[in-house]
Amino acid sequence: MQTLGFDDNHLLTIEHPNLSTTKDYAVSFPSYIIKSKDKGILIFNKRQWKILHLKEISEWMQVCYLQENPIENYKINKWMIVNALAIFQWFNEETWEKYYYLPFFSKWIDELQQIINKNFGFDVMIKKESQGTFIRNFSTDFSFPKDKNDILSFLFALVLLYWNFEEKNWELSSIKIHIPVVWAKAIDEEMENICKNLAHEYWIFISSQRLQQWWKSIFQCSSNDSELLSLFNDRANSYLNKNYSIEKYEKKQQEIKQQLIEYIKNAEGLSLSWREEVVKEIMDNKVKFIKYC
Repeated sequence: MQTLGFDDNHLLTIEHPNLSTTKDYAVSFPSYIIKSKDKGILIFNKRQWKILHLKEISEWMQVCYLQENPIENYKINKWMIVNALAIFQWFNEETWEKYYYLPFFSKWIDELQQIINKNFGFDVMIKKESQGTFIRNFSTDFSFPKDKNDILSFLFALVLLYWNFEEKNWELSSIKIHIPVVWAKAIDEEMENICKNLAHEYWIFISSQRLQQWWKSIFQCSSNDSELLSLFNDRANSYLNKNYSIEKYEKKQQEIKQQLIEYIKNAEGLSLSWREEVVKEIMDNKVKFIKYC
């Protein structure tokens, strides 16, 4: 009899008593890589659930991830907004003046300044000048955040500055950050570590990579993690005076979850006791459906 359950990596898998292998397989999810012996794994692909071997999983397939301890609601650390503004600095050796700037930034400057001044309480001046977009009336040292609350606040600030909330008819589907690369590659590593930290410590999944976009390089972070979307949706509505919704997204997630429960109830060859226990776990806990990448 095959045993269904959540493994040490929190993934919904099936142990095959007759499957013998000593080889470890690496399976990659956004900022989260697991290594495991081959086993059965439940995947969602083309609108249906099925069971594959772990080694057979491929791009765009989704797996069920059990989050036993959902992240607590967090409070925006407004200083992370200032910290994000300070990422790009330049020092004039002739005048001994430090400049802060937003590279390749020319849109909605007035609205951004109003949001920062009014909603976050910082009296900064953002202005498009002949040599670029500069931040005046402002001085601070940049540092990468370390704890959960600061990391989430920092990422929210980066979404505000360097891309957007992807939505259609105000229905939020994902977040995406495109930071122009005018820094050393060591900073790429710091950003990747932030994403890995969220995945391994707090089970929030964000993909990150450096891309070539037309004539410039960008560092991209993107996520459709249901928990992160919910947190950022609340902040966007509170601080940015937006009217986003994730109702359709959550409805779709609930439909996938219900399909999974029905699949487990009707799948052949599974122990009845394990089947009932897993269904209860899925119903009682937060589960995420994350894509292989």
